[in-house]
Amino acid sequence: MSAIQKLNVNETLLDAVVEGTLSGLEMTGIKPNPVGATRFFSATCPYSIIVGFSGESSGTMTINMGEKALLLLSGRLLDMEFTECTEEALDAVMELGNMTGGCIKDRLRDSEFSLDYLSLPSLVLGASHNLYYSRGINSITVTFELTEIPMMFLEDRVFSVTVSLLRSIAQ
Repeated sequence: MSAIQKLNVNETLLDAVVEGTLSGLEMTGIKPNPVGATRFFSATCPYSIIVGFSGESSGTMTINMGEKALLLLSGRLLDMEFTECTEEALDAVMELGNMTGGCIKDRLRDSEFSLDYLSLPSLVLGASHNLYYSRGINSITVTFELTEIPMMFLEDRVFSVTVSLLRSIAQ
């Protein structure tokens, strides 16, 4: 039995999240390492970007990260250095969420989880929130590591990307 089967994770979603995240962050010049996967989501970091999906499947993508990850990714996207969370940094990280959501949508185009549309990104501020999903929802959370952030900031060094989708009844 493979590790993916033991986790009861959908391989199509797992591949779409990993490859879509790497593509979505390409403009930052950062290629984070995927270091773990689970079917469950827990927002342990204070910033969550949420993008809605709709089409033959519907659901959400959530990127959860700490402040240092937000500042690093926003700064790299805009070719600036941020030392605090400004409106510009928050706008940039929401755009990264939009780009990552679009890349994940593209990866799922010809799959059982085909998507047509993205919502505008939203930003949730505050750690320790959980999202619970109804039965029938296919969900995957992939944790990535940003090696550009020093090890002493371990909590900010990792971020997660979660995709949760429900396939249309008409399929």
